Amino acid sequence: MEVRTKCPASCGELLQGIIGNGEKLISYPIDLFTTITLKEVKDPERKRNKKCISAIYKTLEYFKENPSIANSLEIKVESNIPIAKGMASSTADIAATIVAVSILLGKKISDEELAKICTHIEPTDSTIFEKLTLFDHLKGNIIENFDWNPSLDIFLLESSERLNTQIFRKQNYDYLRKINKNKVEKAYEVFKEAYKKKDYRLLGEAATMSALANQIILKKDKLEEVINISLKEGCYGVNVAHSGTVMGIIFEKNKIDYDKLVKSLKDHSVDRYYEKMYLTKMVKGGVRVI
Repeated sequence: MEVRTKCPASCGELLQGIIGNGEKLISYPIDLFTTITLKEVKDPERKRNKKCISAIYKTLEYFKENPSIANSLEIKVESNIPIAKGMASSTADIAATIVAVSILLGKKISDEELAKICTHIEPTDSTIFEKLTLFDHLKGNIIENFDWNPSLDIFLLESSERLNTQIFRKQNYDYLRKINKNKVEKAYEVFKEAYKKKDYRLLGEAATMSALANQIILKKDKLEEVINISLKEGCYGVNVAHSGTVMGIIFEKNKIDYDKLVKSLKDHSVDRYYEKMYLTKMVKGGVRVI
């Protein structure tokens, strides 16, 4: 038997920080994917992704299956998601693997179960859910989901710099996150208003507020300039990977002069700091079965 699944990347988060009694985030998925092919074979190849292997064993453990089943599973990982940029590459690998194993076992897995298994391996982005979701990415708790999948264009700015998320998470930024708490909670209120009104401009405002607040934790070069240029050209706002190196300009391509936006960014030397700049789109989240 062979199963194929895929899970999208994120362009960082719409917002992230302490909301209420703990840290939470809303990631948003874009049209880059990890694809997992899992099949039962007698003599599987042993060249494997460590996190995917962990996901196989955690899923078998969750369903109380014999761990020796893993000995006959061959896994192939294909991905066009940049690594160590804050784009949820590990989350995509892990979530797609968990769902593939579940299907192979003939088991149904809920969003809540998927979240718990993922976060037992590492902090997880909310791209594993079909809807935009406020998520406790450390404990695996779904706080609130929003039945809204904005069809927006994203101009993604990718730095050559990499950031190991696990090492970053081990550093203690609690004090700075507490300083940001009011700003992030305000951004979340603006996001909820955006959801209520289905207002892209308010969505961009919420993302921009969270991006600016995060500058004291993980500074993004040229962020303020990118925001000013983007708003001037009619874009809705700018978001960042709060524990990564990318940022995204949120807009609708048919409502702005796209070429002028790109030229303006290059005129302000943004491309010296973000060597790759390319167009992506927001898509629905969640693991797909292919």
